[in-house]
Amino acid sequence: MKLIIFLGLISIVSLNAQDESILKLFQGKWKMDKANTEIYEEWVVVNDNELIGKSYSIEDGTEIISETLYLKKFGDQWAYVAIPSEQSITLFALKENTSKIFTFENKEHDFPQRIIYEFHKGGKLTAAIEGTVNGEIKRREFSFTILAE
Repeated sequence: MKLIIFLGLISIVSLNAQDESILKLFQGKWKMDKANTEIYEEWVVVNDNELIGKSYSIEDGTEIISETLYLKKFGDQWAYVAIPSEQSITLFALKENTSKIFTFENKEHDFPQRIIYEFHKGGKLTAAIEGTVNGEIKRREFSFTILAE
């Protein structure tokens, strides 16, 4: 009985640490330089169970949103919710995480099937999308830097 209580407490502490890590690491304005375009991903904490984000570029001084994003906790499960411009909503469940790497997955989605965020020291972030297209594994990586507030 003591072992069951102990394991339950460990899982609660682990979930709380996961929640805190997601909230802390994702929050902020991230920038990627690509050719002549500035690309951003911006996340704002709404509450302990949700962040709202957007992916956008600045072209000729105009903000062009490519995706609205959410990180939302449903029960005890985190999900990445992507709403690309003029497309339908797609949910990706958090399948794996370490203290700095978060892998969200939806095997039923055409592409990507996985979204990975890897946070590095010095305010660096590597985001990747990957999956199988026509039997071939595809992966695209994006490197971001956090902007000082």
